[in-house]
Amino acid sequence: MLFCSAFAVASTSAFGQSIEGDRAGLARRNLFSANPIGLLFEWYNGEYERAFSNTTSLAIAASSFGEIDDDVDDSRYSAADVIGRYYPGGRALRGFSIGASLGVVNFDDDVPVDCFNCEDESGTFGTIGVRGDYVWILGRDQRFAVAAGIGARRILGSADLEGVPIGRLSLGYAW
Repeated sequence: MLFCSAFAVASTSAFGQSIEGDRAGLARRNLFSANPIGLLFEWYNGEYERAFSNTTSLAIAASSFGEIDDDVDDSRYSAADVIGRYYPGGRALRGFSIGASLGVVNFDDDVPVDCFNCEDESGTFGTIGVRGDYVWILGRDQRFAVAAGIGARRILGSADLEGVPIGRLSLGYAW
């Protein structure tokens, strides 16, 4: 009886330690994600995120989208951001996070004024933003990631374009 009790206590604590490490998110400290569906619509984006503790991470993100129409409009919007995220659940790279971003945006928009002239609205500006995201790490090996989020970016110094919404739906790999 004494042997069985000792065995049960020892195996429970060993099992509990391995699960707790996984729940804290310590097993995966890096995440790369991109939106493969956006490729069909000339919307390119990618993000690399690195966890520095159980509650904080830093990410680098880049995106570009636009449309090219020979007759009417030719526009391209590109952005690069550094994002700091806080995970209140204490599981960095997993679950809900709230973040702040600093970045740069470049937009090039040739708007037709009449049939023969185009007005060029373009520029490069700094940005600040806020966002909320949720990341699921899935699969048997806990390497497949699905990330979704929303937010807004304020463009500093532009009279024509002041704010831009941010949307994120991406698939990724965690290691």
